[in-house]
Amino acid sequence: MARASRLLFIGLDAFEPLIMLKLVDEGLMPNFSRLLKEGSFTLAYSSPPCDTPTNWTTIMTGSFTGTHGMTSFFAHKPHGELNEGFSTLDSRVCESEFLWNVLEDYGKRVAIVNYPVAWPPTIKRGIVIGGPAPGASPWRVKWPMVYSNNCTTRDLNKCSPITIKEAEGWVNIPNSRSKPLEFEFTLTGEGPTAEQTPGWFIRPSTKLTKVPKYYALVINLNGAGYDTVIVSRLRDVSSPIATLKSGDWSGWIRDNVTVGDSSYEVAFRLKLVKLSNDASLIELYRSDVVLTSGWSAPVDLSGEITDALGPYVEGVECQPDLSSIREDVLGDDYFSIWLENIKYSIGWYSGLAKLLKDRFNWDAFIMHYHLHDSVNHRFLGLLYDKHPSYNAEYASRLWDFYREVYRLTDDFIGEMIKYVDEDTLIVLASDHGQVPAWRFIWIGDALIKRGLLAYRLEGDYYVVDWSRTMAYPFGHTTPYIFINLKGRDPHGIVDPRDYDAVRYEVIEALYSIRDPENGEHPVALALKKEDAEFLGQWGERVGDVIYFLKPGYSNVVFDFSKVHKRIVDGPIVRPLSDMGFWTALHHDYLPNAQVGLFTNEAFILMKGPGIRKGFRRDKPVWLTDLAPTIAHLMGVRLPRNNEGNIIADFLE
Repeated sequence: MARASRLLFIGLDAFEPLIMLKLVDEGLMPNFSRLLKEGSFTLAYSSPPCDTPTNWTTIMTGSFTGTHGMTSFFAHKPHGELNEGFSTLDSRVCESEFLWNVLEDYGKRVAIVNYPVAWPPTIKRGIVIGGPAPGASPWRVKWPMVYSNNCTTRDLNKCSPITIKEAEGWVNIPNSRSKPLEFEFTLTGEGPTAEQTPGWFIRPSTKLTKVPKYYALVINLNGAGYDTVIVSRLRDVSSPIATLKSGDWSGWIRDNVTVGDSSYEVAFRLKLVKLSNDASLIELYRSDVVLTSGWSAPVDLSGEITDALGPYVEGVECQPDLSSIREDVLGDDYFSIWLENIKYSIGWYSGLAKLLKDRFNWDAFIMHYHLHDSVNHRFLGLLYDKHPSYNAEYASRLWDFYREVYRLTDDFIGEMIKYVDEDTLIVLASDHGQVPAWRFIWIGDALIKRGLLAYRLEGDYYVVDWSRTMAYPFGHTTPYIFINLKGRDPHGIVDPRDYDAVRYEVIEALYSIRDPENGEHPVALALKKEDAEFLGQWGERVGDVIYFLKPGYSNVVFDFSKVHKRIVDGPIVRPLSDMGFWTALHHDYLPNAQVGLFTNEAFILMKGPGIRKGFRRDKPVWLTDLAPTIAHLMGVRLPRNNEGNIIADFLE
């Protein structure tokens, strides 16, 4: 059979395959339509937990969770305290071999871009750009911010107040038809971190010891009211860093900040969202503040990329501020700013693919794009007519937004495939989907009532009491409950002879939970670890009991070691909106969970040498099957610890 000499792999996080097929039928995604006609397509099951680090690892290793050990975003540290763990957004904690190392062993020049588990680099001769995501980028200095003279107290973590006053001390001011005004701002603000649910370890903004101050002049150039904002490091219009009218974006502004005793070059962009004629309302959006270096291997490549395209910005297409800033802050510009960020990111990633192709002539380009996960968390549930917050008029507007998001994704794929030839294997895949969620469930209640989980009150928080805890839910997006076992765990109190009995008690407690509003059992499945091997669950990082919730319910990203009393003393089931902005999720559910058009299933679409044309598989495969299929088509060995199968019916 024919072998592919090159690989183009594009990972689309939480991309909804059924929405894609719907929009293909509507004629909105011509590039996907072409690839479906010229290649093979299937739905695919994630390896639980159905989460980002877990399954991007599964995809590139061919290993199940129990083997590669990347159990969601935060893995339990074996033999440590039961709440002790480590981030899995780190290539060094993966216990399987990556396919990109295999490709390099066969002499392939590999470029890896924005892949969540690729940093620090494991390849020696290739290119790696960025990695840890979402919300974990070590190269982000500050989260985005809106500077406005219309901030409310509720918005202060994402809206920094500015004071408008008559301009003083400026030089070289152009002719203004109205009295020039001014305001000042600095690179302040912590972004959305203040709103995060307990247990979600989003990386906070860096504490800066020295920051530049910027001066903004507000003038009326055309005689119809204030229409222009000029931003400068000094009160001197002859050297502006941005000249903006309403709706305008600046280019990348580069400056130096101090962290401790060290100075770093950073970059950010500005957009003048609103400027009223009388300057009574000003909204100036500032993007992430990011380092201009340190995120590339080879290390000097970051400078070349920044000069040519702008700096690497993890998640520019799904910035956390845009999933938490409500429309009452940014008004009608809410969706447009997001779409503009998406368009920018498409240009950046496709431009990078070309730059690296011209510069290094890569044989394998492997990248990850997180857009759809962020969009889904914030909006997907609101498209579902049984969601309690469903509004038909708003849902119609959201569908327009989704159509544009998927159309832009299709444009992106069209740009990327320009850089490949007929000998290239094109692979598009996702790590999971999402399903609507609207009810938060506090599973700790059932365990407490049965004497399995114990807390002591310290101020406003209940802190786990290991001396009385027999079963501990690890949380952090993992569906795991560990037994506090003597001889294994530092505070173990359960005799190994009672191990199975306690696990059965935990399972019974989970199944005993009922939603008081409708009498429903929120737990879809609870089972012992060894009974979950068919789901890829084994090894020391996996819980002793594994459970999954029914769609609609979620424990979000809860940390059970220290719980606010409003949770412990509150109802066992409450609106998910009480816990954050989520309307849809993925980690709580079985890989085949589906609600209407929305599925937790992933997808695989392949085109190239040796691939059947126009084939759609009627049964899902496992994501473990992708790496061995790519390896087979490219004529290289399988990654060590591979557990997947070649998707034989994809082959000509």
